[in-house]
Amino acid sequence: MNNKVESLYLHFPFCKHLCNYCDFFKKVPVNSDLEINDFHTYMDNAFALHNKLMAENDLSWGKLKTLYIGGGTPSLWGEAGSHYLKNLLDSHRIKLDSECEFTLEVNPASWTKESIESWESIGVNRFSLGIQSLQAESIKHLDRIHNINDVLDTLEYFKSKKVNYSMDFMLGLPFSEENKRDVVAELADALKYNPSHFSVYILTVKDNYPHYKNLPTEEWIETEYLDVAKFLKLNGFNHYEVSNFAKVGLESKHNLRYWKSASVAALGPSATGFFSDKKLRYKWKTKEAQYDLEELSDEAFLLEKIYMSLRSSEGLDINLIKNKLAYLTLVSTWEIKGYLQSRNAEKIFLNTQGYLLLDSLMNDLFALDLA
Repeated sequence: MNNKVESLYLHFPFCKHLCNYCDFFKKVPVNSDLEINDFHTYMDNAFALHNKLMAENDLSWGKLKTLYIGGGTPSLWGEAGSHYLKNLLDSHRIKLDSECEFTLEVNPASWTKESIESWESIGVNRFSLGIQSLQAESIKHLDRIHNINDVLDTLEYFKSKKVNYSMDFMLGLPFSEENKRDVVAELADALKYNPSHFSVYILTVKDNYPHYKNLPTEEWIETEYLDVAKFLKLNGFNHYEVSNFAKVGLESKHNLRYWKSASVAALGPSATGFFSDKKLRYKWKTKEAQYDLEELSDEAFLLEKIYMSLRSSEGLDINLIKNKLAYLTLVSTWEIKGYLQSRNAEKIFLNTQGYLLLDSLMNDLFALDLA
C-alpha cells in the first residue's frame, strides 16, 4: 500500500466569459479582486480540511510528481496566483519532485507574458492551450471570447519559447458538416508550431445547446476521429489514450495517473480527488470548502479500473477478469473485428477503431462475470 500522495489537481473557477457548450464549473467574476480573495480563503480552508482527511486515512504528502491547474481559465490567475500558490504549498510543506510535471491551462487572449514567466518561476514546465479550432468560423460558433488572431499569437509565443505544450482540439463542431470543416488541414497548420501533445475531444452537449440542430451526424464525427488519429500517428504522435496523442516520452504524466486508477488529490470548487488504495473519491462543493465523500465498492472499483485500462495504452490485464474463458472468447471476437492494436498472454490493447467503440465494448464486458 502506498500512503504517499504524489499528484495534485487544482481547480481555478473563473473565466472572462462562459462559453455556450462548456459544463465545467466556472463563473465570470463581478468584482475580480474580492472574488479572488474569497477563492483564496476557500482554498486555505479546503487545504486544512484535506490534510485532516488524509491523516484520517493514514495518508501523507510525498514530493509531487504531477501538479495540474485546470478550470475555468487558470491563466487568468496571473502573477498574484503564482505567488499565492507558492506560499500555499510552502505553508503545508509540499515540495515538487525534481522531475515534477507541472501543467497550467492557458486560453488565448487570457494570459500575459509576465504572468506566464511568473508561473514558470514556481515550476510550471508544461502548458495546455485551449485552441479547439484553427478555423475562425468554428471559434465563433463555439462562443469563444478570443478570435483567430489571438490563437495564432498564442501559438507563436509558445513556439518561440520552445516549451512542452499541448493543444486542445474539438471534433463534431456545429456547422462542420455543412461547411465541410477540414480538421486534418487545421492540425497540419498546428504542427508548424511544434506542440508535443494533442488532446482531441468530441463535442458533447445537452439538447438545449444553441446549435444543437446544427451538429454533424455520428458518421461525420466518426470519420473526423479516424482521420485525425491516422494523421497524427503518421506525424509521430502516439495515440496513447482515447482522446490523447503525444510525441514519444511526452505523454501527460498527470492524466496517466487517472488512467492507471492511481491516487490524485484535488482541491478547488467542484474538483474531484481519489485515493486509490482506500477506494475513496471525494468532490468539493462549489459554495463552501466542504466535500462529499464516496467509498467505492470492490466491484465498482474493478469496473472503473477495467474501463480506465481499456481507454489507454496501459491495456487491459486478463488477471482483472474472473471468467477468463468467456473473456478470451470475447477478445477473439474483437480481434477478428479489428478492434485490437495487439494482445499478449497478459494484456489486450485497443486500437483507434476500438477506442471509438469503447462504450459498446464495455457493454460486452459487463455481460461477463467480471468479479
